[in-house]
Amino acid sequence: MDGLKNLESAFQNEGWLLKEKDLKFGPILGRGAAGITYEADFHGKKVAIKAYSVQILKKDFGSVKIEMTLLPKLKHPNIIGFVGICFRADPVTAALVMDFAPNGDLTKALYETKVLLKKPPLRYSIAIGLAKAIQYLHKEDIIHRDIKPGNVLLSESNECLLTDFGFSRFIDSDGRMTGETGSYKYMAPEVVRHGPYSAKADTYSFAIVVNEMFMNEHPYEHVLPLHAAMGVVKKNLRPTQRKVKSEQLKKIIAKCWDGEPTNRPDWDEVITELESAASTDKTSGSLFGRLIHAAQ
Repeated sequence: MDGLKNLESAFQNEGWLLKEKDLKFGPILGRGAAGITYEADFHGKKVAIKAYSVQILKKDFGSVKIEMTLLPKLKHPNIIGFVGICFRADPVTAALVMDFAPNGDLTKALYETKVLLKKPPLRYSIAIGLAKAIQYLHKEDIIHRDIKPGNVLLSESNECLLTDFGFSRFIDSDGRMTGETGSYKYMAPEVVRHGPYSAKADTYSFAIVVNEMFMNEHPYEHVLPLHAAMGVVKKNLRPTQRKVKSEQLKKIIAKCWDGEPTNRPDWDEVITELESAASTDKTSGSLFGRLIHAAQ
């Protein structure tokens, strides 16, 4: 674990290192391939701790290193806030300490609390926040590569907070990448094909997420993830839009998930179209229109 020791020294020099005794662990928030996320207290502040498993540190240390070194440098209101890093010698482990998102992730909001059904205008505000977060990453030459509802957290006021940067990578000088990564039902066709791809792959995934929010159902609900991905590649399969009422919204989603990456719009266009759709969509109510005008 020499790499972990080197990281610890680097984080110490940056002033990012936290002492384990200052963290009071609470209940488990979730379990994933990378480890366990806990609710915790840090000097009276509620935080979330992503504790990496020993297995992931050995098997995929590169992804852990990227997430731990990348998040401290990201400063955006729609990206989860960084608090610090904690290391333990016995057993060897590392933990990423972040701001706490009290309303959980977008999956919970869609299918458990159903807050998006109760407050329809939130769909637009979350979609716009997510677009702004991804736009910021791309301006910093970073591809997220795993945009999905489980990686979109919600603040106390239900603001979008993008998280989980383990799959993220810096864009090469030619703007292209290779290698399949992400979640099949949200994966762009060029990624499924194992061909070269660009930051436009995030745009495709974004479209699937936004469509899911307005449909309030899982994409390709009765299809296995791998089969859905094959359908996208071989048959140009896309999720249904039958419950999406705004024609303007349908069009911008369809542009974002276009099979040809170069046809997908830039983020300025996406954000402008979403704001315009929000102001005219009768199903979103008048609240969001007031929020948009207040922010301008």
